[in-house]
Amino acid sequence: MKISANRKISTLKCGTHHSQTVGSNLKTDIMKDKRPIDKIRDSGGHADIGTEEDGAIIEMKNIGDRLLIIKERAIYEMVFADSIDPERTNINLPPTIHKLIIDKGTESEVVSRILLTAKTIFKSEYFPDNINCDKILGLTIDLLSEISLLEKEIDEYITKELKVSNKYEKRKEQKGSYELPSIVNLESVCKTIFQKADHIEQTLMEIITQFYADKGLTKQSHFPKFHEVLISMYGEEDGFVKFISNTVYFMQVTRQLRNGLDHRLKTVTVKDFEIQKDGNIFSPTIELNYKEVKLERISLNELLKITKTNLIDIIETTFAYLAGYNVKTEGMPYQMREIPEEKRRNNFVKYSFWMPIGEGGFYCQ
Repeated sequence: MKISANRKISTLKCGTHHSQTVGSNLKTDIMKDKRPIDKIRDSGGHADIGTEEDGAIIEMKNIGDRLLIIKERAIYEMVFADSIDPERTNINLPPTIHKLIIDKGTESEVVSRILLTAKTIFKSEYFPDNINCDKILGLTIDLLSEISLLEKEIDEYITKELKVSNKYEKRKEQKGSYELPSIVNLESVCKTIFQKADHIEQTLMEIITQFYADKGLTKQSHFPKFHEVLISMYGEEDGFVKFISNTVYFMQVTRQLRNGLDHRLKTVTVKDFEIQKDGNIFSPTIELNYKEVKLERISLNELLKITKTNLIDIIETTFAYLAGYNVKTEGMPYQMREIPEEKRRNNFVKYSFWMPIGEGGFYCQ
């Protein structure tokens, strides 16, 4: 798939030297006095972004000081040579360089529920000047990257557990030695997964602080503290407060699992496949016993599925509440609403601001 460098972008700043209209034909009398490297850097052109398997380019957008190429099945970042070599010393450096940052695009449910939802609701026209939407969207890209990696780790584990189980079932039918199924380096696998889950909570908290930093929250804060702040602002019967209240236990479990696995504490017990007296086999399990935060022994497979689902739900719904509770009060009376399914431009983007315009109002998608 080829993309002209001027598609959907009128001007781009290249380093500290020049501002150019990408794709424009510079006149000969301007070009003739320039160095060869300047002619290359200042000329228009095109770049092949990804592969045909990535699908079509849906959008090019500057997010968090990064130019992103959002495709149907992938997201790339495009970097201009002047940002790498602002003094223009290396003529062999390609004018543009792109790299894959997420191997999912607009067709992905996760990308839609996190990044596209954020792009829909975190726009500067909806918020007071102290809310930095560009910063929020940049953090959302980081959040999506972490979620994508977490999904891969969880899916790989579930596939591996199934493969080992199936192999064991086949062996049972054969006579000979008995071999118990096993997942190699199980604790290390768990450690990696819950480190990523904890990073996701930390990044989400950094987004939250963009709205409530004046209430004492920092990016080192966690959901119990966030819950306390919301209660002090809105009271215990508020919808946002009740939602976050329901997330606190899960977030605490996730954090203490990460802490216990990181530091090899006795608070976390991970067990591989285990044979029982009756000959039955238990699949891998995990258990947490940390002060008041406890998790009874549970199938690791089941917990990982819950973790992935919960984190995506929490991010999506928290985004909607943050936007709805912090929208500016002057001007158009915007309201955060769930978009009726029949009116959604993207099936997985279910929240947007609503305006009382026309019959039934208008959803700002």
